[in-house]
Amino acid sequence: MAKSRPKESVSTNRLQWFFFVIIIPVIFAVTLTWIVLMIAGINLGDMAAKYGKDVPVVQSLFPSEEEKSKEQRINKLQYSLDEKNDTIDQLEQDIAGKNATIEELEQQVGDLEAKLSMEESTDENKDAQVKQVSSSFKDMDPGQAAAIIGNLDQPVAVTVLRNLPNSERGNILGELDPEQAATLTSLLITRGN
Repeated sequence: MAKSRPKESVSTNRLQWFFFVIIIPVIFAVTLTWIVLMIAGINLGDMAAKYGKDVPVVQSLFPSEEEKSKEQRINKLQYSLDEKNDTIDQLEQDIAGKNATIEELEQQVGDLEAKLSMEESTDENKDAQVKQVSSSFKDMDPGQAAAIIGNLDQPVAVTVLRNLPNSERGNILGELDPEQAATLTSLLITRGN
């Protein structure tokens, strides 16, 4: 048993000696050489790729020019695809914004049409009321009608007179004060008949 220990010790000592004397200095020398060459501007990676392409096992580690060009082409196409997808997304956002604007404008158009319809019906009601009031002046004595119209505001008086037949209008204007009759006649002419 005593003899087996020295053999283990000797083999362990040889392994340590080999490791510390040969392996570590070689790794240090290679690393130092690599650093010095890199500082000197020599790219060892390109040189290794250049000469490694011809070595059967090592050539699988370095891509060929054809593979590099395919990879570059794939990268360019992927970049182009990403750009186009971004453009599509931007255009879809623009479309959504414009659709919202269109809906808003359609809503405004609907509101304005409803308002216009209401105003038209209001105007029709006013016209009906004016015709009704005007028809009541037709049946009146021209002197009484002139007294009432003389007390109305000028725009209302003009509207009532405009809706009367010409003969009735003439009779009422004849009963009015000449100055007031001239003013109302002038307004009838300028606002159209």
